[in-house]
Amino acid sequence: MCNFAPVVLFTYKRLSITKKVIDSLRANEECFKTDLIVYSDGPKRDSDNCEVEGVRRYLEGLTGFKSTVFIYRDKNLGLAQSFIQGITETLARYEKAIFLEDDNLLSKHFLSFMNKALDQYKDNEKVICVSGYSWPLWPALKRPFFLRGAETWSMGTWRRGWKHFCADGNKLLSELQSKGLVKKFRSDGFGFYEMLQRQIRGEVDSWGVRWVASAYVNDMYCLYPHKPLCVSIGYGKDSVHCSSYSLLYRKPTDLANEPIAEFPDDVKEKIEVTLAIRLMNKMLPIRNRLFRVYNRPVSFLP
Repeated sequence: MCNFAPVVLFTYKRLSITKKVIDSLRANEECFKTDLIVYSDGPKRDSDNCEVEGVRRYLEGLTGFKSTVFIYRDKNLGLAQSFIQGITETLARYEKAIFLEDDNLLSKHFLSFMNKALDQYKDNEKVICVSGYSWPLWPALKRPFFLRGAETWSMGTWRRGWKHFCADGNKLLSELQSKGLVKKFRSDGFGFYEMLQRQIRGEVDSWGVRWVASAYVNDMYCLYPHKPLCVSIGYGKDSVHCSSYSLLYRKPTDLANEPIAEFPDDVKEKIEVTLAIRLMNKMLPIRNRLFRVYNRPVSFLP
């Protein structure tokens, strides 16, 4: 490959997490051939100024990339608008790009997989995006797979894919209903249908559910690796959306330590994948409760 996709990182005020993500990105040997674009959202309130500035000072000292560009927002756009504007601006300039949140910890083989996948499916109109994330399926799959819809955690796409994004939740809901897709959209158990309704009512600030629904109504698919090349480390008190750990986030020790270079030819959602996703979502609440029980701190009283 001689045409590496730029990496676009969205940051806010979580310096310690951002450092870990950058370190994991720089562990990829393709970094020195990769352009890095960083979007830094503005502070929500005056008390956030110091933390936002701290992240920006750190970013400006970065080395190890082909080039670095920093785009600082004066005002806080929020998660959804920050991503929508940033992705749109980037893909107006580039044919393809890889987009990361500031808590997407990566395998050292992440960039290799993403760039090969973006090359592999660049002309396939059925593929809307590719991802380095992988669901905690059991039994585990043995090769990358497709799911109908799209992904936000470590998402790579093309200008031709992003043109299908619809920011109007009401329009997407109407299309799901008119095309008879509501039952199928709800059947996997991710809660996207209810989340889309909440986004329409202004109860959640989600660009992701609109990205998923946009892919769904256009019968388009996302490629996932069978082993995670990205995990989320952003849960906790500083997170707006994820206050506690879930098995969906995966763990850093889950990251693939070998390259993934095998890609499916048929762009379709196979029945074994569909069943595995549904089983995972059915069992996930139980698995999460068991995880919390067996991993909770133990107090030893005198």
